[in-house]
Amino acid sequence: MKAAILRVVPALALLMLGPSALHAQKGRAEVKEGNRLYAEGRYDAAHEKYLEALRDAPDSPVIRFNDGNALYKTDEYQRALDAFREAAQSGDPSLESKAWYNLGNALYRQQQLQESLEAYKQALRYDPTDMDAKHNLELVRKQLEQQQNQNQQNDQNQQQRDQSQQQQNEQQQQDQQQDQQRDQQEQDQQQDRQDQNPQQQQRQGQNQPENQSEQQQPQQPQSVPGQMTREELERLLQAISEDPGEIQRQRVPTVQRRVRKPW
Repeated sequence: MKAAILRVVPALALLMLGPSALHAQKGRAEVKEGNRLYAEGRYDAAHEKYLEALRDAPDSPVIRFNDGNALYKTDEYQRALDAFREAAQSGDPSLESKAWYNLGNALYRQQQLQESLEAYKQALRYDPTDMDAKHNLELVRKQLEQQQNQNQQNDQNQQQRDQSQQQQNEQQQQDQQQDQQRDQQEQDQQQDRQDQNPQQQQRQGQNQPENQSEQQQPQQPQSVPGQMTREELERLLQAISEDPGEIQRQRVPTVQRRVRKPW
């Protein structure tokens, strides 16, 4: 921002008011002293003198304007705004143009750019030849455009961040769903294995007695030469019980003993 934006119209002499000569005479000494202090850069002391002048001439727009300048120099922008607004109602186009211009500067200091722009426009309505007002008007207009573009860029960046965050959230949800599906599949598979084990055990249990029965079947006794088998003995006993006369008795061969030879 160029220095013109910081330009403040200097304090005015009370004699510029024209009308209200009575008020001019009452506050003239205080205004003169205040202007001297203002020129020396002693803005607080100048403000006090302007207040003394206003006690004598409370309706003087020139004193209000000068006091607004002193307040502006001490960074009392809000109080300066009030003083400049009152001076802008003086009915004097020259004073009103200066009051609107300084009002625009005070608004700019408070970053009220749109209001500052309107104040410079108002100053130019009263004095179209004010080059400082034109210059400041263009500077504020460009700054507003830059601010608008920056806001749009910020909005776009925020929108992109929101979209990116939304995509991340959706991806996280998908990952969680996939993890849940995998966990569910593993649980189902584990449950299937648990369900199959009892069935396998049952089938094995059903097969086991058959194998055991086969293994536990008593082996048939092998016949010994010269001796009756158990089956032959059973048939013989059955035949005896049925018809003893028809049974051909078989003699069991006697074991012959070998005669020992004398030594």
